[in-house]
Amino acid sequence: MEKKILKYFNIKKKISFSLNEKWFSSLNNLNDNTLCFLSKITKEEIKKINNKKNLILLLKKKNKKINKTIIQIETRDPKLYFFELVKKLYVPKIKNIKPIIGNNTIIGRNTSIGVNVIIGNKTKICSNVVIGDNVKIGNNCEIKSGAVIGQKGFQAIKAEDGNLIEIFHVGGVEIKDYVTIGALNTIAKATLDTTFIDSYNKFDDHIHVAHNVTFGKNNIVCAATVFGGSVKIGERNFFGLNSTIRNFTSIGNSNLIGQGSNVVKDIGNNELIYGNPAIKH
Repeated sequence: MEKKILKYFNIKKKISFSLNEKWFSSLNNLNDNTLCFLSKITKEEIKKINNKKNLILLLKKKNKKINKTIIQIETRDPKLYFFELVKKLYVPKIKNIKPIIGNNTIIGRNTSIGVNVIIGNKTKICSNVVIGDNVKIGNNCEIKSGAVIGQKGFQAIKAEDGNLIEIFHVGGVEIKDYVTIGALNTIAKATLDTTFIDSYNKFDDHIHVAHNVTFGKNNIVCAATVFGGSVKIGERNFFGLNSTIRNFTSIGNSNLIGQGSNVVKDIGNNELIYGNPAIKH
């Protein structure tokens, strides 16, 4: 794979390592022996890169602070070319075509289930649910009617010709135990990793969870709440009706987010937040 990547960029260079079977990784879940990219260079990101071995790194301009063992490839738009490479060269691995379903689990009528799906014990999937590829649902969960879990997330970037193209998604969704997913919820799969919902979360109806979002345990989310991409949620939070959480926002533990809140900044712990924009009260 490493030879194909170098050939794609017309680079005639031999490298001394081989990439992993899963040959790409994100900055948030960076692995040795993978392809990755940097859109912006910060001290924190350089530290992450330098803590790894045998990377092929796409970036706008080579950086002298990055270890010489990292192969740096300059490109006008690292993110665009990274995902174009993934789309062109990635071959999904199918572990199971038919879903693996646990004991005493109920699957409702007109439910659609993709490949690489695992559903645990004593879980109820109601009628007209869509479960996409690479989804894992735990034990004692309830997925209510019309929910869509594991669809491609939304992100558009500008191609070289100036037209918009959507980001290629290869990730999945993992829902742990005792989780309720309300009717008509949409939970997008991650771009490269996993959209993650830990145990005992309770979601009302009409909730949207974008790609790469992670939830800790025991959160209550009321109807019509929207979580933007890559949001990180802690534990024991309450989200009032029709709340909106901006992408890349982090929220700690034991917070109360009031009805109709527009959260645009990180939130710590044990805070009462509401308003537009949402502020501490």
